[in-house]
Amino acid sequence: MIGFRLLVRTSCLLAAAGGVFFVEPARAEDVYSPGGWSTLHRGPGNRKLVEGVSLRESYRSWLALEGASVLTAPVMSPEGRVLHVTTGQAAGASNLHAYSLEGELLWQAEAWSSPTEGVDPCAILSSPIVDRAGDLYLGDCNQLFAFHPDGSVKWVVPLPPVREEDWQASERLPINALTTAIFTREGFVFGVTNFGDVVLVDRETGRSALPPVRLPGLLPPPASAVPMPDAVFANGLVDPEIRTWAWQLLMGGSMRSANTPAVNLETGRIFVAATSIRPGLGALYGLDLVPTGDGFALEIAFATDMGLGSGSSPALSPSGDQVYVSDEEGLFYAVDAETGAIRWQVETKAASAAAAVGANGDIYALQAYGPSLIAITAAGEVRWQSDLEALAAARLPSSWLLGDPVPIGNGNPTVLDDVVLVPVVYGYETHLGRRIPWPVESALVAVDLETGVGVRDVVALEDDSTGITAVLPDGTILNSLGTAITSGVTPLTRLEWMLPGKRQLLRSRGGLQVSRPIEGE
Repeated sequence: MIGFRLLVRTSCLLAAAGGVFFVEPARAEDVYSPGGWSTLHRGPGNRKLVEGVSLRESYRSWLALEGASVLTAPVMSPEGRVLHVTTGQAAGASNLHAYSLEGELLWQAEAWSSPTEGVDPCAILSSPIVDRAGDLYLGDCNQLFAFHPDGSVKWVVPLPPVREEDWQASERLPINALTTAIFTREGFVFGVTNFGDVVLVDRETGRSALPPVRLPGLLPPPASAVPMPDAVFANGLVDPEIRTWAWQLLMGGSMRSANTPAVNLETGRIFVAATSIRPGLGALYGLDLVPTGDGFALEIAFATDMGLGSGSSPALSPSGDQVYVSDEEGLFYAVDAETGAIRWQVETKAASAAAAVGANGDIYALQAYGPSLIAITAAGEVRWQSDLEALAAARLPSSWLLGDPVPIGNGNPTVLDDVVLVPVVYGYETHLGRRIPWPVESALVAVDLETGVGVRDVVALEDDSTGITAVLPDGTILNSLGTAITSGVTPLTRLEWMLPGKRQLLRSRGGLQVSRPIEGE
């Protein structure tokens, strides 16, 4: 663990008639939208915990944005009736969309045409964040936008420029994107770009509140734990210019920071998973914005080394005293939020997906293979690994060629009062040099919090998720359909005669699936 101070000052004094005065910013708890899901992982602690909402017996679903991968969570307006979602489409398309909960398209951002005109495709991996006024804040490859609730532009500012040493996946787009911003305790918009540049801007004006500063970690190698399939996100699902960038970001490779910060609204401390100053290692940073006489000092309170390749966003314990994060090798860490000391670490098969945290302090993490979920207590003991085999057997038969059906978790878990929800693909697996999934059906599955046993399929999904399940106060369920599995195995369609009972592989559709509870059932 290392600790040092970067002193960065910015004026908080604004000119007024007859002199100057100090502007006291709003606190972040007065800024985040109360609409039910205001940022990628629901709230500033990245817990994906939804209390007081029960599953219904049945749902009616609608699908929007078919043909486009959706990889992040939609976010809700303050009154909870309008959702906002991003895509990663090529030039000539819009990449920010607003829908009513009934499925009516309300507005879209201007179709993009160049790196400086419109919201470009890097928005696919950045959820907007929403404030209490309903204003949205969203990053793309090289800009940070603010929109009013009606879709009109509030302001646009450039993100820090790409440097010569930064890896670039596109010849056409200069990429130094934000992976979802946050609101600080003081109400500013804060983010860390792919290459570690720290951004802090005034929410009202877009004016920078921090001179240029970059986290000190080294640029890592490409992620290699899961090779990128040639067909993944192809056929227009994602702009070809950013396919490699999107894969590396999802896997936590080739860039210093590939996830969404968490913020403790009580202490103001911000937690960012990035890379270490030591070769071959990642680091969890604890960052403080400290007021000074004429502005802020950015302090790195700690930088705790961990394994390389964290594509998972840090998540906070309910009390905020521990921070949870995993690396590409599956090591799962609990870090003291004050000192940066590693309290415990557990060997898991955790994937590059952010963990969810229950009200009792248990942590739920998606696993890259084997049991879909693992539950770990706040003390670092494994409570269970999920058992979804009975659900898989009820959906699909065994195959003499492909073996028994398997459940494959493929999205971030979300915690309710008595179950944890996880998107699951039911299919088969073969192992010819590497693990190859054969997806046949997809569902959102409820898993018992106490035992880890699959309870039921809640809704059938039109595609694999690869993303986030948002649950709203009225019981509506929002599922991103990211297509990472289905698009990646497209070449297998010529071999689907091997599937039992003339079944077919699940086809890539993409989009956003919204499932509304059917009242009275």
